[in-house]
Amino acid sequence: MFFLKKQTLQILLFYIPAGTNEEAASLGQIAVEKRFAACANIFPVQSIYPWEGMMQNENEFVLMLKTMPYLKNRLMDFISQHHSYENPCILSWNCEVNKEYAMWMMENVIEE
Repeated sequence: MFFLKKQTLQILLFYIPAGTNEEAASLGQIAVEKRFAACANIFPVQSIYPWEGMMQNENEFVLMLKTMPYLKNRLMDFISQHHSYENPCILSWNCEVNKEYAMWMMENVIEE
């Protein structure tokens, strides 16, 4: 008996720390409203990092945005222009998702 693997498609996942929940929520809401992303998730995190010669230990909020790969530059430019940090962390990577979720995403972002 053969098991058929469901088709998967590529999406892009962004990871963006912000200083406040309000900023992360605002960036996420605008990105979804402008259809640069189909979905935004926000998680509280604790971040430890050096900044200007001193160790920092801060509470931050990670904004995760799900979009299509062809919107990478548009979303990256939007976050760069509107983020409050002098040097924001904007990470992205390709992920495989099930076909049904990718199709839903394509309906909710700007067309290529």
